[in-house]
Amino acid sequence: MLVNGHLDNTDIFLYDIDSVPLNLEHDVIAKMIRQKNSSMTVHKTASRKEALTGADYVVISVLVGGLDMAEKDDNICKKHGIRHTVGDTIGPMCTARMLRQVPLLLDVAADMEKLCPGAPLLSPTNPMAGLTTAVNRYTKVNCIGICHGTHHAMSIIANSYGVKIPDVEVNVVGVNHFGFIDRVWVKRKEIPIEDVIQKIWKDAVKGYNDPAGHVDKAEYAIQYAELAGYLPNNGDHHFTEFFPWFYAPHAFDANGKNKYGLDGRLLNVPQRRKRKVETRQLISDWAYKADKIPDMDTYGGEHIQDIILGLEGMNKHMTLRQLHLNVMNGGAVPNLPKDAVLEINVNLSKSGVKPVKNPPLDVYRWGVLAPLIGVNELATKAAVEHDKKAFMQALLLDPLMHNFDTVKELAEELWEVSRPFFKPQR
Repeated sequence: MLVNGHLDNTDIFLYDIDSVPLNLEHDVIAKMIRQKNSSMTVHKTASRKEALTGADYVVISVLVGGLDMAEKDDNICKKHGIRHTVGDTIGPMCTARMLRQVPLLLDVAADMEKLCPGAPLLSPTNPMAGLTTAVNRYTKVNCIGICHGTHHAMSIIANSYGVKIPDVEVNVVGVNHFGFIDRVWVKRKEIPIEDVIQKIWKDAVKGYNDPAGHVDKAEYAIQYAELAGYLPNNGDHHFTEFFPWFYAPHAFDANGKNKYGLDGRLLNVPQRRKRKVETRQLISDWAYKADKIPDMDTYGGEHIQDIILGLEGMNKHMTLRQLHLNVMNGGAVPNLPKDAVLEINVNLSKSGVKPVKNPPLDVYRWGVLAPLIGVNELATKAAVEHDKKAFMQALLLDPLMHNFDTVKELAEELWEVSRPFFKPQR
């Protein structure tokens, strides 16, 4: 928002149940504002009510239970032979996380209905498809899921063609973290998707390095693209988790080594804790030690400022020509459910967010996406209604489930470990 420069007259209100990150975020944002000589203001709030009252937009980024709960989920799944790379979008870990995340998002949305009616909820929080579904279906709040995956794919295309990211446009249809890019334009000229796949091969396999130290290659995603004829919008870190090929027991040798060379992609909670400490230290150094915060624009991949500008009718000031968000289908893809949440191109205006209409999906893409939508539907029902049958059905439909004998025990363990979080903390 600060780098864009067209939202300077904005008041930012921060709220967290933990005062340590709350104080740090306040101080680093205040320093950014001074550095940019902006008229933006930032405030710390003592309550959710104070933060939400009169808000025009609400942004929420949370992980209920933190990495401790992620580690418990991962250990339970590993005991039953199930491995994840992220566990926030697909797999039993994701379905269990829904049980904890959905109650909090619905609680926040209920407060928004009273304190800032009409304000959209902009959510980069995962599991994105399930949370966006739950808020839109069970409250009056318009929830928009925001992910930077497609933007990273656009950056690889831009690099391969020697242009800037705003010069690249793509059409994407799918679910969060697994969308199919089926059309690509470079400087407004459409290029056949087969040519794009061949052109970006080397850059995609080499990988994308984000500022927080995460490296994501797309070796298998690009091989899949050549076979399927569509380009996945995420690299292997997310892509490989959607299929039974890469992490089932047959993919590991007697020493536990992954035959696809994906050992480094497997979820490693201690490593994530280490990165979290390092990232917090980096932000602390910015806030209290650095004379100047470097490369502020490098760290903003979600383009929340573009969403706000578009909804305010200030489209000409947006950084990107197009955005790809997680929204209700509403018939934009005719042969997918109208109330399914899709990651798709959108048009923004003062009247709201509208998904771009697409022709019916071919049988292949429909066949891949339909069961993923089914898992999301069942996981949402399980979380909202505390429905153990729906929870079990979501696991039975999940592509990472490969041993029927352990499904019942796994479901019971994941359900019980999440039960303390069914009532959200304020």
